Amino acid sequence: MYKKILIPLDGSERAEAVIPHVENLVKHDETKVIFAQVVEPASRSAVLDSEKESEVQFKPQKVDKVKQYLTSWKNKFQAKGLSAEILLLSGVAVNAILHATEFTQADLLAMTRQGRTGLAKVFYGSVASGVFNRIKCPLLLVSSETEVNLLTNNRILVPLDGSKRAEAALPHAKGVAKLYNAQIILVRVVRTNYQTAVFDNLEQELDEEDVSEHIFRSLGKHQEVGRIKDARQYLLDWQASLQEEGFEVEGTLLSGRPIEGIIQVAQETDADLIAMTSHGQTGLARVFYGDVASGILNRAARPLLLIRTGETPVQNFA
Repeated sequence: MYKKILIPLDGSERAEAVIPHVENLVKHDETKVIFAQVVEPASRSAVLDSEKESEVQFKPQKVDKVKQYLTSWKNKFQAKGLSAEILLLSGVAVNAILHATEFTQADLLAMTRQGRTGLAKVFYGSVASGVFNRIKCPLLLVSSETEVNLLTNNRILVPLDGSKRAEAALPHAKGVAKLYNAQIILVRVVRTNYQTAVFDNLEQELDEEDVSEHIFRSLGKHQEVGRIKDARQYLLDWQASLQEEGFEVEGTLLSGRPIEGIIQVAQETDADLIAMTSHGQTGLARVFYGDVASGILNRAARPLLLIRTGETPVQNFA
């Protein structure tokens, strides 16, 4: 599925937290892992002499130390029969990582949301945000607090909103599901400003009595029932389509606030991975920092696979 996975490290245990998740993934596929680190110059700032040519200087000891560090990880992977190599980077972290993804032709970038350097600026820091805004390949983000389960990726949660762009996460979810023989959990949240409500039986036909009265008063009875019925049929169609391909699929329909709904389903199903696009027709469309994406990241201690799609206007989650 993913033939080359790039892992930017900074020497910290927190940045290394993503490695076990990648190791679990590559054990199920023929994948090369590339361990990379940015080597900072000897001096981050200096006054240049305009009369002379100047070159950025690196301390040999620092380069040797980074190389030794990355090589140790490469050796650990190779000792387990896994393919790995190292890559030393220089320059500004964001640019260096982006250049590395293109240079190596990596088809997945895996990193921890917390680290000691620019990577330490949580999810919204200059490095993570800068990388995502410009990266072309999928991004696997893991919290340093996320526990590693040897039976990981048995349940893959995919939030959908009815848009083609949100559906772009499905091929990735299917690829991982094939490797792990995993269940795919589809979730659709019909957005309202009220408390989350779950429609327990997706197979059961919905009628007006199934939708709470306080939503009726806000949005109109028939309008709301129509939205929920359309969302239900959408999930059923995708569920049937994926089942025809041989996947085990479960669909969950909710109304309410997207973050609460997605988190609730992730917890109740004990999802091992959340796969979603960064742009959709919904709150998920709020670029990388949108309410839904950031809310999920802040509250779900689960690996998140983000697939970037083209630019799209910000619209409501429904």
